[in-house]
Amino acid sequence: MLRLGILHDFAQDECPGGANETLKVLYETAPNGVEVYWLPTGNPLQWRYLDNFIVASTRSISNSQLEYLLKDKKYVKVFLDYRRVPPKVIQDAKLLVYMSPKQKRDMLGSGPAHVMPSLVDPDLFYPADKPGNGYLWVGNFSRQKGIRTLWEWADNNRVHIDFYGYGTPRVYLEQSEYCHIKVPISYDEIPELYRKYRMFIHLPKNFEAGSRVFIEAALSGLEIITNDFEGDLSFDNPYSEKAWRDRLKKAPHEFWQKTLQVLG
Repeated sequence: MLRLGILHDFAQDECPGGANETLKVLYETAPNGVEVYWLPTGNPLQWRYLDNFIVASTRSISNSQLEYLLKDKKYVKVFLDYRRVPPKVIQDAKLLVYMSPKQKRDMLGSGPAHVMPSLVDPDLFYPADKPGNGYLWVGNFSRQKGIRTLWEWADNNRVHIDFYGYGTPRVYLEQSEYCHIKVPISYDEIPELYRKYRMFIHLPKNFEAGSRVFIEAALSGLEIITNDFEGDLSFDNPYSEKAWRDRLKKAPHEFWQKTLQVLG
């Protein structure tokens, strides 16, 4: 039995972001013979009984502490964003996992590598029988997600956009007559929400390894307006519903196959 811990800043179900959802899929698809544990990064004492890890987001602990705690451990490092980690952590990783081909090209690391997109459930999202209308944005109200850029784009093009998200830094949007902030909805309602619209807009401010919402929109058959910061554009056929459906159905199995090769 391989006992493996996930090191991540958020315990399961605490964070609605794409990173946490991707790790949940890995947790749920662990093959027979693998036991997976969620390990809060704030309590390193829970780590010492395990020798194998998936290292995800660890912003809440210092780099020196991370190096010390991973010493003599075997682990896979998953890069969920562009945040740098200590070179030694990269050097000692048995496998480096990136969220898009672009991120793999951009970031440090010369060891064994694997590309795995954000793990959206392809069975939840599909195009509407009749195309919807209007422009949609879904995500976290943060500057990283290009809130000011969205405000400027909507005003310059005089296009009305409906915004569904969480978080508070949305002051730019509230000043625009074209940006309409809607009441937040649960993730269970998101698939149906996509099918009510025709266009999806996503204009990140900085490079994004990959965007869960981009994939969801592509699976839902929406036309997508984005920019070169979107890492998912580096996949083959990035706007193809079929390409994403095929890719996502294989992704968890491919991840576990690679992980067991290096940790098993």
